[in-house]
Amino acid sequence: MKAPLQILQEYFGYSSFRPLQEEIITSVIHGNDTVALLPTGGGKSLCFQVPALCLGGICIVISPLVALMNDQIMRLKEAGIKALHLSGGLSFDELNIALDNAMYGNFSFLYLSPERLQQEIVQLAIQKMNVSLIAVDEAHCISQWGNDFRPSYKNITLLREMHPLVPFIALTATATPEVLADTISELKLELPKVFKSSFYRPNLAYKTMKVEDKLYHIQQLLQKESLSSIIYVRSRSMAVETSEHLNSLGIRSTFYHGGISAEIRQQRLEQWKNGLIPAMVATNAFGMGIDHANVRYVFHLQLPESLESYFQEAGRAGRDGKRAEALLLYNDHDKTLVRKQFIDSLPRKKDLKKVYHSLMNYFRIPYGEGEFATFAFNFTEFCKTYSFASVLTYNALTTLDRLGVLQLSRQFGRRSTLKFKVSSERLLAYFGKDPQVSLIGKTFLRVYGGIFELATPVNLDLIASKTGQTSETIVAALKKMERDGVAEVQLYDTDAVITFLVPREDDRTINRMAVGVHELNDKKVNQVEALLQYVENNFTCKSEQLLQYFGEENTERCGICSVCIKDNRDNERRDLKSISEQVLTLMESGEFSSREICERFTFDEEKILKVLRALLDAGKIGLNPKNEYYIL
Repeated sequence: MKAPLQILQEYFGYSSFRPLQEEIITSVIHGNDTVALLPTGGGKSLCFQVPALCLGGICIVISPLVALMNDQIMRLKEAGIKALHLSGGLSFDELNIALDNAMYGNFSFLYLSPERLQQEIVQLAIQKMNVSLIAVDEAHCISQWGNDFRPSYKNITLLREMHPLVPFIALTATATPEVLADTISELKLELPKVFKSSFYRPNLAYKTMKVEDKLYHIQQLLQKESLSSIIYVRSRSMAVETSEHLNSLGIRSTFYHGGISAEIRQQRLEQWKNGLIPAMVATNAFGMGIDHANVRYVFHLQLPESLESYFQEAGRAGRDGKRAEALLLYNDHDKTLVRKQFIDSLPRKKDLKKVYHSLMNYFRIPYGEGEFATFAFNFTEFCKTYSFASVLTYNALTTLDRLGVLQLSRQFGRRSTLKFKVSSERLLAYFGKDPQVSLIGKTFLRVYGGIFELATPVNLDLIASKTGQTSETIVAALKKMERDGVAEVQLYDTDAVITFLVPREDDRTINRMAVGVHELNDKKVNQVEALLQYVENNFTCKSEQLLQYFGEENTERCGICSVCIKDNRDNERRDLKSISEQVLTLMESGEFSSREICERFTFDEEKILKVLRALLDAGKIGLNPKNEYYIL
């Protein structure tokens, strides 16, 4: 077996390990279940890649981040290491071939999502593999108290049952002490060795700024230099609008969100990473697992839902160790909005009962039945049928998912998309041939901007209501436009697939979950309040506030955040005022050179000279031919 340092040098080109990496790798090689808490950019991937290559066999890597998996596999292949990924678009035959390759092709790494692990064919294949290590990335996703909880992560313990003697390594960059303890419990780690690096980033300045014109502030920074930056917003429409506004100001930017195709997302990512487009305006769909070291600014134009989200997104700045800034720009309306979005719309027990009963009736499930029944689900139609508010209903469904009452498909919220492939002139000429298609097509143009540039999510029910046409007519018109080559259309008849995990027992189903509902809601309220407290606390160093939230003790002021800079300026003003008063008192007794003045005081010489220049400019002192200062 090759030594870890030899593997590091031979395959990855590094001469030494970063802090804690070697200790983590040694723990894994010795067969210990291991937990690695390292900050963003701390080199988590090497903590499982190096020991896996030392141990031989195949390492199973569970990750929710497609971009991260693709990026890591590309780098492993460039280093001559065999790795593959069970991507989402594989057919049954393609999946079979990939699993055969993993079993018999001498591969070192198999990357897959937790959802993929649910497939029986995948489980049977993994049982036959010579597995040497199981790595769980973004491990905090298994904790229901974590901000990024994913019910599918609960299935990871199947790997423990298949390979009980194989060590686990759980990796994360964001976990409070509560989430860490829950993660260890949920993954069933046995006496794990826990390695936690400080999340302190000495080069990253966290700044919160109350401003009304946020884009003007961004413009002032980005127009000076074309520096790599990320601008986070909370909606797809705002991503498009913000990018267009920045481009109109001469700041090259593009936008990134979950509604654009994988091909376009990859293209824009490459343009940004290569510096062709320095500013990326994005929703939180962007950034997780994106390896780009020289981001100088991360902006938040709207308040995130929690400090966990903010810390993870802000941490994508300055991964090269050079000075970088994370700027959270807000106003009073933002604080009201974040409470409205994430606290006022939390479902209570009675809301869950109402939505659950309505689901049972909607799908005509009899009492005592429904366990593991699966249905196609149209969210918009469901809300319309029962006159439910969409935000509260969505939160109720995700809470029921989180509590194990039902399971929503990963495609929840997916909508039909439309993109026009021809120029506006050709499209209008085409519309002139068919009045009904013209009515529908022009309505799409009026409602949705950017529909010539990218596949845009569209609401067919909205277009039907605006045109007075049936949904069937809308779909027929879209299919005709696609056949005639003027549009690209992706139609989804439903928003999601719902699987009920327990039999229908009406109120008893929800009553058993009541404690969990209260705890989840309390957790969300506490997260939002912690975020608002962070935003409003302009007395404690921002870095210290974040570190203490994640359980670190004995923290020190960073000296570069918005609080520290203000304190530094205030302290300097106080120092200069004190020096000025003492210098003027000294000069009441005579005339003194700058050297003599400096010798009389213990203040920093540079500050004394600064005070002398300021007093001269203010006309309070004069300078005689002997270069001596005197009071005027």
